Amino acid sequence: MDLSSFLGFPPTLAVATVERSAEGLVVSFHATTSAVSCPRCGTAGSRVHSRYVRTVADLTCVGQRLILKLLVRKWVCPLDSCPQRIFAEPFPGLVHRYARMTDRLIKAFQSVGVTTNGADGACLSSSVAQPITAKTLIRRVLELPLPQEGSVRIAGIDEWAWKKGSRYGTILVDLEQQRVAALLPERSVESSTAWFKKHAEVKIVSRDRGKIFRAAISAGAPQAKQIVDRFHLQKNFAEALEKFFRHHKRLLKKVAHQLGGKTPLPPDTPALKATEQERERRHAQRVTRHKKIWELFRAGYSKGDMARIVGVSLHSIYRALEQEQPPCRPQWRSAHHVVDPYVSYLAKRWNDGCHTALQLYKEVVAASDIQDQYARLDAPWPSFAPMGENPSRNT
Repeated sequence: MDLSSFLGFPPTLAVATVERSAEGLVVSFHATTSAVSCPRCGTAGSRVHSRYVRTVADLTCVGQRLILKLLVRKWVCPLDSCPQRIFAEPFPGLVHRYARMTDRLIKAFQSVGVTTNGADGACLSSSVAQPITAKTLIRRVLELPLPQEGSVRIAGIDEWAWKKGSRYGTILVDLEQQRVAALLPERSVESSTAWFKKHAEVKIVSRDRGKIFRAAISAGAPQAKQIVDRFHLQKNFAEALEKFFRHHKRLLKKVAHQLGGKTPLPPDTPALKATEQERERRHAQRVTRHKKIWELFRAGYSKGDMARIVGVSLHSIYRALEQEQPPCRPQWRSAHHVVDPYVSYLAKRWNDGCHTALQLYKEVVAASDIQDQYARLDAPWPSFAPMGENPSRNT
């Protein structure tokens, strides 16, 4: 079998040499055609002006990089009136003009980039002897033509970044077909409204809580029902729930102790430990930064240089130099809650089957009124008893 056809090259190419180097396999070849048509006028040229070598990357071969050395001939156009006096022969089906990769290697990178992303795709390609950077992989993906817009009944809308923190566009997704419906170059009410007006068939739109998309959907697709997308709904609920439990950490421990009797308290859950761990981490950072500032100060650095090296403001440098010892960790104390005196009773009533918040509230208020009466009589307040029992008045 011919080596050229074995490597998948067009029949007009002939392999000259195959060498193995530190970079991989190097294949040198040239074209076998005796004449090439001028790209401007179409006249076939028969006189070679000069030659040069192009280096092109190709798909891997037996687990090694495949580097192509193309001997390119420059031809002279025989037509005197043609403005294209000299032209280089093309290699259709193998590599485009000025390209540094073969067409099949570009398609492989595009498939990897579409399936993964820039960073993961670059790591995956490098592991199979096809090194590429994440930015180049993304550029190859952006060269793909956009799919044709079809009918969209359930749409999702969100923003995407041209440059994170600087410039954003809008992405619209067909949630039924699991495909990108459109990529808008900007994030604005006008562009999104125009897209929705072109798609009157949209019935449901999933979005975040941004005002831009809400206004665009209301103006462009008033017939569509707007819903919060599942990601933001779950994320917001989880963050709110975690914040609530962190805020009531002391109360939760007390309720657990009351419910469990003399059973030792269970260890803190990761959600309850998160706040303490975060405080420890921040304090460690402050101590490390303080020690670094004093090391630079003893080394003779100016305060401006110290601020640039450590990455803090000049005011922070002056404040750190006021005391040589690192700052102590502040002691955080939870505030008392108005429900604390009634936690044991509420826990007991809850376990007894009373799950009506209004009823529990009335019982606690009644208990508070009785306590106020005892306070006015200057009598000791008895232990807290259920509302169905009369507290002892024996003093």
